[in-house]
Amino acid sequence: MIIKPFKPLVFRKDIKNVTSPPFDVISKDQETALKESHYNITHITLPENGGPAGSRRLLSEWVGEGAIAKEKDPCLIVITQDFRANNKDFTRIGLIAPVETSPPAGIVIPHEDTFDWAVRERRNLMEATGCQLEPIFLAVNGVSFERMLRSAIRGLEPFRKFEEPVGVTNTCFAIHDEHSINSIIKAVSKENAVVADGHHRLQATTQLFRETQDESREFWRYSFAYVTSLQQESLMISGIHKLMSNQYSFSRIREDVGKYFQIDESGPNDFSEKITIYDGKYHVLTPLDSAFEELGEFGKFGFKADPGLVNHLIFMKIMGLSIDEVAAKVTYTQSIPFAAEEVDKGKAGFAVLMPEWDKSVFLSMIEKGRIMPQKSTYFYPKIPSGIAIYCRDFL
Repeated sequence: MIIKPFKPLVFRKDIKNVTSPPFDVISKDQETALKESHYNITHITLPENGGPAGSRRLLSEWVGEGAIAKEKDPCLIVITQDFRANNKDFTRIGLIAPVETSPPAGIVIPHEDTFDWAVRERRNLMEATGCQLEPIFLAVNGVSFERMLRSAIRGLEPFRKFEEPVGVTNTCFAIHDEHSINSIIKAVSKENAVVADGHHRLQATTQLFRETQDESREFWRYSFAYVTSLQQESLMISGIHKLMSNQYSFSRIREDVGKYFQIDESGPNDFSEKITIYDGKYHVLTPLDSAFEELGEFGKFGFKADPGLVNHLIFMKIMGLSIDEVAAKVTYTQSIPFAAEEVDKGKAGFAVLMPEWDKSVFLSMIEKGRIMPQKSTYFYPKIPSGIAIYCRDFL
């Protein structure tokens, strides 16, 4: 994997409330609250009336006002995240930098399909602003660069430190020391990376590199990225829960689902390893051999919570939905209580609840070239937007 130092745009240190969760996990209520802050990054990443062109104008205004400025010298950004999960305290460390992703060479490996409309949306925003506003999330197998990152930030003053509402404290450092930069570049050069999050942004950047013919083409050769180690205990992977439109009910498809799954009634805490349907009651699905046969080649993994069992088998084969219809009829959440509440309120017909991933299972599937359906994994903690911006025109 090839990374390089860069001159990011960063918010002035004294301006507060500039960051946000990644754009694709923000609810409308969250977006409204975040936009109460004049300089919050969501004004750029989730443009309203002005669209992508408005994002460009607003970003230029912020630069002109001095609210956001370019680093004078090339750097790498290191971020530590302190949080508590499963009754334990964790600290994760990672790196933010441009990573070479084009032309694709099997070094940065996607594991999920994309929605065409979402790629177009991100591409239009990138193209209009000339910027990559949020880093994609990459995970590497190696751990040697972790030690170098910790060494590189020893004694440094962070340029930003903030706590997110979810309880994660983010501390951000800019590394300018040439020796440290070169050591980090060398350490990651031997690694391949799995795309944990940002498949649509990666696809948009790849398209722009392929289709751009002017001097800006080199900018799109690199994707703005956060890189951390997959081996850190502090990197966690959960499934993403799926909410089906209230036009549909589980009772109507239960008989057909029963041809491929053993269906057992359960309590709300008894489904840690299997797919569970919630429609007011919890129905735990244990796939039969026939279910894996329907997955074809993918069935060889025999993973009881394979996301393909939901998308390809339940949504597409049993319910007869097309990919575009799945995109239109299904919404996603990381919260089981929220999913259950949406069903109880009648806003969703039923919820498909997915368990935590076992990292060894995930790695085995990726190493064998598995491309999963959209929204199959949720790596966390996420990297907030607004820590830095990677721009072409402002460099």
